[in-house]
Amino acid sequence: MTVLKLLALQSPACAARHRAWANDLSAIASMAGFEFHLEGELPAQIDGLILLCASASDEQFFAEHLLKSPEHAKNKAAVVIALDDYPQHGSLALLNSAHAFVYPHGLKVTSHQPSVAVSDWLAGFSKFAAAVKMWRSLEGTTIACAREAGLAPQVSHINILTRDLGVSQAFYEQVLSARYCYNLGPRKIVMELNGFDFFIELNPTFSYPPGYHIGLRALPHDVQRIADKVATWPGINVVKGNGPAPGFHHGPDNVRTAVYFEDPDGLVIEVYSSEIEMIETNPRLVLDHL
Repeated sequence: MTVLKLLALQSPACAARHRAWANDLSAIASMAGFEFHLEGELPAQIDGLILLCASASDEQFFAEHLLKSPEHAKNKAAVVIALDDYPQHGSLALLNSAHAFVYPHGLKVTSHQPSVAVSDWLAGFSKFAAAVKMWRSLEGTTIACAREAGLAPQVSHINILTRDLGVSQAFYEQVLSARYCYNLGPRKIVMELNGFDFFIELNPTFSYPPGYHIGLRALPHDVQRIADKVATWPGINVVKGNGPAPGFHHGPDNVRTAVYFEDPDGLVIEVYSSEIEMIETNPRLVLDHL
């Protein structure tokens, strides 16, 4: 499992004044599942750089650090957290000159920030850092390699079962916006969902084994929309899945969202948005989040 590595730089003077807030940020990042470095031995490789800045002396500290360790900024996601309402432009200039990818939504902290607000901000920066990490992994990829990867087999369709074709077709059309294509004989219909075909086959006697489910990836606002629709659909069982409780929920990284429910025949469906690990390892997901 890949883990996003974040480094927060702060001068000794800044650390003395804002230790409690920095520790809160560290705790929030750790709860989200990130590898977060604030003090002690610095990692050789990082995915995101956070500058905690409260004065001109902090900017001097950053300049000296980046001179010694330019790899912490070059081609890395970076952002400035301004403490004590100190302006960000000096630190931003340092990051630009160090060839970092600067996250445009820096955080300004003038008092104790609610942890929810910091968690939401960190979720945005972590998605940006994961996308930049994915971009770095593509460096050196040739057109020939990309063409060869495109020739690999792809999943074409799945076949699910139902006791009532009409009920199942209506559910997938109205809840998941699937499109009816055609009948494949008297006992099977073909439907399409965002370019992916799936067959629904009539079978009056069957049951799905425990743990069996299908997963549908969507954008976070679509996950919420589908969860709201399912909650009002008669007879649909919303289940816990991998979440803390049945219903719409966020993952530990505050980036993934998900809801689990059963179709009319008991097939568990997971509708989710990608977590950080997926964004930083799957190039097709980058555009979904930027």
